[in-house]
Amino acid sequence: MKNRILLIDDDKLTLSITSLILEKRGYVIKRHERVEGIYDAIEEFEPHLIILDARLPDGDGREVCRDIKLNTNLQHIQVIMCSGLMDIMESYNQQGPPDGVIPRPFDMDQFLNLIHNKLPLAA
Repeated sequence: MKNRILLIDDDKLTLSITSLILEKRGYVIKRHERVEGIYDAIEEFEPHLIILDARLPDGDGREVCRDIKLNTNLQHIQVIMCSGLMDIMESYNQQGPPDGVIPRPFDMDQFLNLIHNKLPLAA
């Protein structure tokens, strides 16, 4: 079974490029651009990993991460947070922290290594 990754980002170019790169590496990708509807997308897609922008137009990705990590039905899902703002990256509290954090712009090799360490490709 291929591993599923849910990409949540309001930057369409980032979504397109990241999706293409991850799909070429064998991951199944679903894209989402807003906080609205995220929980329905998670329930429907059942991702193994979520790559989540810290700032979305209709909400705070950090709060979404916290909600996922504190929800007993969802906390098994790995969450990697992304942001270009280092103050946001350093502001995670102890309740519901992400499984990984990567600054933007990110080095693609570092990004792919982080994903692979959190979610090795299925055989």
